[in-house]
Amino acid sequence: MKTKLNRQVTEDPLMEAVLVLLSEILETLKQTHKHDALYYDSADVKRLLNISDSTLSRIRKSQSIPCVRIGKKLFYPKSFFNKAFKK
Repeated sequence: MKTKLNRQVTEDPLMEAVLVLLSEILETLKQTHKHDALYYDSADVKRLLNISDSTLSRIRKSQSIPCVRIGKKLFYPKSFFNKAFKK
């Protein structure tokens, strides 16, 4: 049954093009997961520093820690923490 379905799908050129594009997208997504993200989110920082929401907010407001707002979410550069922990 599956072989018949696969054969039907590959006979349609449009469907073949869609499958090729989807497989390329999947490969790209797999590659991006291999690389580390450049930023931590708030939950990661709280877990890393073992602090509460209010403490993180207080640190952020005192500008002791850099952050970037994207939409409603805050992100913190990993490079900052890497440099701070190396000292």
